[in-house]
Amino acid sequence: MKKVYRSACPQDCYASCGLLVYTENGRVTDIKGDPDHPLTRGKVCGKVRRHLDRLYSSQRILHPLVREGSGWRRIGWDEALDLWAGKLEEIKHRYGTTAVLHHDASGSNGILRGIGKRFFNVYGGVTVPEGSLCWASGKAAQLLDFGGHQMHEWDDLTNSRTILLWGRDPAYTNIHLLEYLRQAASNGAEIISINPVRIQTGISNVRHVCPRPGTDGALALGIAHVIIAENLVDKKFIEQHVLGYDEFAVSVRNFTPERAAEICDVPVEKIIALARRYATCGPSAILFGYGMQRYTNAGQTVRCIDALAAITGNIGVPGGGANYVHQHWKQFLADLSGREYAKSGRTFPWPALARYILEADDPPVRCIVVTRSNPVTQLPDTNRVRRAFRAADFVVVIDFFLNDTAAMADLFLPCTTFLEDEDIVVCSWNNYISYTPAVIEPQGESKSDLAIFTALAEKMGLSDFGYLTPREWLQKALAPVVALGIDLETLKQGPVRNPAAPRVAWADRRFATPSGKYELYSQQAAGLGLEPLPSYRHPAALSQPDQNYPFYLLTPHHRDFTHSQFWNLVPPDSLSPLPEVEIHPDTAASLGLETGAEVWVETPRRRIRGIVKPAEDIRPDVIRIFQGRWASLNGGVNFLTPDAVSDLGNGSCYYDCRCRIYR
Repeated sequence: MKKVYRSACPQDCYASCGLLVYTENGRVTDIKGDPDHPLTRGKVCGKVRRHLDRLYSSQRILHPLVREGSGWRRIGWDEALDLWAGKLEEIKHRYGTTAVLHHDASGSNGILRGIGKRFFNVYGGVTVPEGSLCWASGKAAQLLDFGGHQMHEWDDLTNSRTILLWGRDPAYTNIHLLEYLRQAASNGAEIISINPVRIQTGISNVRHVCPRPGTDGALALGIAHVIIAENLVDKKFIEQHVLGYDEFAVSVRNFTPERAAEICDVPVEKIIALARRYATCGPSAILFGYGMQRYTNAGQTVRCIDALAAITGNIGVPGGGANYVHQHWKQFLADLSGREYAKSGRTFPWPALARYILEADDPPVRCIVVTRSNPVTQLPDTNRVRRAFRAADFVVVIDFFLNDTAAMADLFLPCTTFLEDEDIVVCSWNNYISYTPAVIEPQGESKSDLAIFTALAEKMGLSDFGYLTPREWLQKALAPVVALGIDLETLKQGPVRNPAAPRVAWADRRFATPSGKYELYSQQAAGLGLEPLPSYRHPAALSQPDQNYPFYLLTPHHRDFTHSQFWNLVPPDSLSPLPEVEIHPDTAASLGLETGAEVWVETPRRRIRGIVKPAEDIRPDVIRIFQGRWASLNGGVNFLTPDAVSDLGNGSCYYDCRCRIYR
């Protein structure tokens, strides 16, 4: 019997695309874009097909495994959960609950797929990472500036006359945005890309500004200097809604475009032209990417860029905004995390997690539990990460495959995909919420995250966990929004936009800061030991240049993968034997490296092998290797990256990295 189900992609990206899932006789036969989804309208990226490949992959593990010596032994769920429960009880009695570390990320989005957080809070509270490997620095910066996080609706770009894609590459990470950019361009908007990479949008006349990596904050301050010196500011907006303008104006007086040009390697005339365009040809929108804040100076960089919107009045107006992220749904859905049950807790900075695990002694980390993530591949400084995982007595991984992290586990538990259990998916970059039904029965012995943690809680007698059905948990999560007309039955009919989310960010000009204004001068920043005003400091890779490592190493997302997901599904004959090391042709020629040459790429931490691939879209001083490829698949670029922590938000600093390349 053939059936079609409406669903949504659970990948943590800009769209959470609407999907149509086709089944026949209990088997998924196809997955396509849902043409009736109000935002994604049937368009999906190539990763969607890989959901089907993953579901039925011969590599997928469909039964629990326990480590025995250097190999694995298949066991039943009862034995697996007894073993895990016994370890948790022993650790709690001997060391306390914070000797357990729970590493959970967003590899598979869903309210119920994150239920492990509730278990560990009911258990007593454990050690968890704080910050993010992705966006934490910019989030922390905008919290200081605006007091919260809001974004304009995507179609509001058609009201813009100038659009700055600051570190944003929509063709690789946000394909649905391209149509709105095309519409804006056809309406006369100028699109300007600020990026060490010359991005491809398919839109003619995009202007490219290619600064030296990590210097975006200096570029922003140089632009601010021109805007203020030429009196291009929005005086009325500043008087009514901005705190600290006078102090900021004084602070950038000496940050001339000449000084910015020297730091950024962007011509003075380009900086001046960019400032005039942004300030006088509005409304002007800034769309942030996330690579530009993966440096040690990341938080202040975002504050410097935000300041441009504030001094020109491009906040709260259609076509404007400093668009980074929103958090609307998190403010409306019920919190299922059970944080009220945690009697203790401990946090470690996420980018330096391995270092903190190895140094912890009060108590030491004795057990690591990994859900919805692959930290051995994705955390920086892979050598140190491996040492940290080896130092733990007991490692549990819940996943689909024996990836780099699962390979280091003592207990592996197979979980279901989004096609095998029901859930609700929300997105941090648009305002839609979607229901994802279970379209087939779980494959093999795989279980949902909810089923796993419910069974474990029962084993341990943790009655506060709450033994509800999936449907009851989802209804509990949705309880606060029922008054808005959003319930489970409504969501089964299709995605729903949050009616309380603004179409224009901060349209009421009511900022959630202590002063109620946009804060150029932030006393909260001063309290964190930072300059209270947006300021620029060199990233570590620039402040301590080493001629032995002359190139900047960028490790961005690959268009065809979500971080480390799906790399193992590529047919061997379609995957290069080693990572492709992309280098500007002029640089390759100067080093005598021809296309296809095998090379070492080395940083102070380690070196990895790769294959030279020419790339004219990057600066001559940049080496690019896409991140996510497993070390067990001859990848492992994070052997090279630093575990430094950013100035704000405990953010990652992957790109704050110099390297050398040689045959």
